[in-house]
Amino acid sequence: MTHLVTGATGFVGAALVLELLERTEDEVCCLVRGSDDASATARLHTALTHAAGVYRTPATGEAIAARVRAVAGDVTAAGCGADLASLPRIGQVWHAAASLRFEDRYAAEIHTMNVVGTANLVDLVKALGGPLVNHVSTAYVAGRRTGPIEESVPDGEVPTHNLYERSKVEGERMIARSGLDWRILRPSIVIGHGTTRAATTFSGMYGFVSALLVFRRSVQRHFGHLLGFRPIPLIADPEAELNLVPVDAVAREAVAVGLNGPAGTVFHLTNAASPTVGAAISEIFEGSGLRPPVFVPDGGRFTALDRKLDDAMDFYSSYLAYGKTFDRANTDAVCGGTGAFPLPPGEVGEFVGWYRELIERDGRVTAPARQSFAFRRPSHTTGERE
Repeated sequence: MTHLVTGATGFVGAALVLELLERTEDEVCCLVRGSDDASATARLHTALTHAAGVYRTPATGEAIAARVRAVAGDVTAAGCGADLASLPRIGQVWHAAASLRFEDRYAAEIHTMNVVGTANLVDLVKALGGPLVNHVSTAYVAGRRTGPIEESVPDGEVPTHNLYERSKVEGERMIARSGLDWRILRPSIVIGHGTTRAATTFSGMYGFVSALLVFRRSVQRHFGHLLGFRPIPLIADPEAELNLVPVDAVAREAVAVGLNGPAGTVFHLTNAASPTVGAAISEIFEGSGLRPPVFVPDGGRFTALDRKLDDAMDFYSSYLAYGKTFDRANTDAVCGGTGAFPLPPGEVGEFVGWYRELIERDGRVTAPARQSFAFRRPSHTTGERE
C-alpha cells in the first residue's frame, strides 16, 4: 500500500517514515510544506537522510528517493491544502503533525495546528475515500490525573496543565467521533535514539536541559561559582515515574500497531521500565553541569534565585510532580512484549551529553529554552537579590 504521513520532517514523524521503509515494502507519500511538490520533496528527503544518518538506520538515500515523495500541503489549510489529483490511492494515514508549544501566548498557533489541523486532516481523509487514520497524540492527555492511566479516549471534563494538553484531548475526540476507522497512538516523553542517543529536534527533555544550561550560565555570570556549592531545590516527587521513551522504540511500536493493531483502539507507546523522577532528573542536572537538586513538595522556602528556576520550569512541573502509570495492555497485545526499554543508571545522562556536545560542536544549534534569567545586582541598602 501507500502510506500518507503528516509531520514527516519532525522528530517522531521522520522516525516513523524510516521504520515504514525498514519494516515494509510500501511507498510513503508525505504532506510537507513547500511552494510545490518538488521543493517539498527536497525538504523531506533532506530531513529523512539526516535522521537516517544520525540514527544509523538501514535506510539509504537511494531507498528514500525511490520510495518516499512529498506533496505540497499544510494541515492548517482547508483540506490540508493538498491537490487530490496529485495523491495516489492511500491505504493508511499517519497524522504526526502538531505544534509542541504550550504557552498561552501561542494559543492561536496551538489551536490552529492541533485542533483545526486535525479537522482539516479528517476532511482530507474523507475526500480520499476514508482510509484508516493513525493519529499521533500524547500520553499526557491524562492531564492532572494521577495513578493508572487507561488506553481509552477520555470522557467528560479532563483537567489539563496547559493548552498543548487541552488541544491534544480535543484532537483525540475529533478523531474518535469522525466516523473514520482510526487508531490513537500516545507516546510519552520522547528522547533520542536508543542506540546512538541522537535526536533531530529538541523539545521535551531537551527544552528542560536548555533551561538548566541557560540558568547555569546566568548564575555564573552574576554570582560566580555559587551553584557548585549550593544545590537548587526542585518541586517534584522523586519516586514518581518519568516516562522517557527512545524515538526508535516509539516508531517500532507505532508501525507494529499500524500493521496488526485493531481499529478503534488507543495504544500507549510508553516505557514500562521508565526511571524515577529522582534518578532521571539528578542525571539531567549533573549532565547540565549542576549538582543534583534537592526535591521538595512546595516552594514555601524558595529564595528569589530558586523562584527564577521554578518559574522557568513551570511547564515541566506536571511531569515531575503528578505520578502516572500508563497501562499498555492494548500495545503489548499487538507488539508481543512488555514495552520495557530500560534506562539503567547513567544512560539518561548519555542522552544529555550527546545534546550538549551537539550544541558545543555546532554553533548553529541553539538551546531552545524560551526563558531568560535576569538578576539584579545586590542592593547596597537591603542586600536583596532577584
